[in-house]
Amino acid sequence: MIKIQPFLPVDSTQVKALLRHQNEPVPYESFCQEDRVLNSGITFWQHWIPCGLHVGPSVYVAKEDNVVLGLISVDTNGRSHNCWRVDHLVVHPQHRGRGIAQELLRFALAYFGSQGIAHFVMEVSDQNSAGLALLGSCGFRRCTKVTYYQVPLDLEDRQGNTTDGDVFRLAVPTDRNKIYDLSQDVIPLDLRRIFDYVADDFHVAELKLEGLDKLSKRLLRTRRWYWVKEQPERGVIPCAIQVTAHREGDYHLEFFVHPGWSHMAPEVIDFVLTFMKRAGMKGMVMIKVYDFQKEVMEAVENAGLERMGSFGLYAREHWKRAKKPKTAMLENVQLNLGRPAVNIPFVAGADGASMIMDLDFEYRRLEGFDQTDDS
Repeated sequence: MIKIQPFLPVDSTQVKALLRHQNEPVPYESFCQEDRVLNSGITFWQHWIPCGLHVGPSVYVAKEDNVVLGLISVDTNGRSHNCWRVDHLVVHPQHRGRGIAQELLRFALAYFGSQGIAHFVMEVSDQNSAGLALLGSCGFRRCTKVTYYQVPLDLEDRQGNTTDGDVFRLAVPTDRNKIYDLSQDVIPLDLRRIFDYVADDFHVAELKLEGLDKLSKRLLRTRRWYWVKEQPERGVIPCAIQVTAHREGDYHLEFFVHPGWSHMAPEVIDFVLTFMKRAGMKGMVMIKVYDFQKEVMEAVENAGLERMGSFGLYAREHWKRAKKPKTAMLENVQLNLGRPAVNIPFVAGADGASMIMDLDFEYRRLEGFDQTDDS
C-alpha cells in the first residue's frame, strides 16, 4: 500500500538517489533547489504548522514498504505566501504508470489549498508529454513560455554602449518600491495576479561600495542583488537586473525592462555581460526570459548566448467563495407571518373531545372565521 507522508531525515539517502532519475528536461531553478530539498529533512517539524510559517521547501514522499517511490517539493513563490511553486515532481522509473505522480500532485493541491493558497505554478518542458498530460488532468493551464540561456565561458568582451561607469548602479534599500513598481509594469496582468508579488519580494540589502574584488564577495554573501538604471528627473527606474547567486560560480539573471524603454534592452544585456566579465564572475550564468519580453529575448539572442531549453509555465487557481456575515445577508429580509399554527394534542375520552371543540371554536374566532359556516 502506497502512503504519502512528510520527508524525514531517515529518507535522505533514497531521496538523493531518486532526484537522479529526472530524465526529462528540468528547469535550471529546480537543479538549484536540490540542496534545499535535501536539507528540508531537518525542518520536518514545519509540516505540522500553517504553511505560511514554513521556512523552506515542503517535501512529501510516496512510500511503499519503506521504499521511496516518488516525491514532490513545493515552495512559496513570494512573501505573500499566496502562490506556491512545484519545484520537483519525480517518480522512480520502475514505478511510473501507477498514478503516483498524480496522487502526489493532488495531495499537495488539496493540503495547501485547504489552507487558503490560491495559486500554484509549475514549469514543464514542452518535450515532457507525460508531465503535460498530468498537469492537464489536475486543472493547470498554460500561462506563458520561459526560455533559459547560458552565457558561454569563452564569451568575448562586450564592446557595447555601456562605456560610462555611472550608467548603471547597484540598487540601494530605498529603491525597493521602485523596483516593485517596475515589475508590476513589466509582468502582464494575468501573471501579476497569479504571482501576487509584494514590495518585500524585492528587498535590497545595504552594500558598502568598495573595491571590485571585495564587492564581488559581498554580493555573493547577499545571495541576491539588483543593478538599476534610474531616471532622476522622473523619479522612476525603467530598467533593473535581478542577480541571484545560488552558490559561487552559479548565477541566475532576470531582466525587468519597462515597455516604454524597450529600446534599452541591448544596453542592459551589454552591461551585465561586461560587468560579470570584469568582476571575474565565471561559471554557470543562466538568463531567464519570459515570452512576453520580446525585446529582451531578441537582445539576448543577438548577444550570442546559448539557448538551453524552453518550458511552459502552467498555473492552477483555487477560487475562493466570498463570505458575508449572516447579519448582512438577513438584514433586508422581512417575513410577514400571521398567527402561528396551533398543534392541539389528541385527548381521549368525552371530556377530551369537548375540550378540543372548545379550543377549536376559540381558535376560529380569533382568526376571524365565520363560525356559522359549517363548511
